[in-house]
Amino acid sequence: MATVENVRLDIKASAKKPGFSDIFYSYELHPGETDCAAQREFVVTVGLWGEDMLDDDVLATDLDMHTVQCSDAAPAVPIKVERVFEVETKLLDEDLVGDDEVFLIVEASSGTERVSGKSNTVVGYF
Repeated sequence: MATVENVRLDIKASAKKPGFSDIFYSYELHPGETDCAAQREFVVTVGLWGEDMLDDDVLATDLDMHTVQCSDAAPAVPIKVERVFEVETKLLDEDLVGDDEVFLIVEASSGTERVSGKSNTVVGYF
């Protein structure tokens, strides 16, 4: 069974577009031996979430869709992925007052399995 591990998130104000933020993230997809033998392809999407004391808020889902292909290499090796996309900064403003706490969830689906991993939380005033 595959796993998504070492999900890292960083958010920076866009230098190119006022009012937008660049979302930098990375993760490792650890495919299983059977994933590699079948040269399985994973469809990957990410979601941005706001961290709250009781219930976390979904800020946006199905962002930055891409695919990751397993090779038939044995043994299975982690696939390291680094990506960036942009969002309007106001999307990240998830708390009415004070700092906002934002994290990312990476979901990978092969059609036969769905796995996910959660990033670190970025605290800022968006």
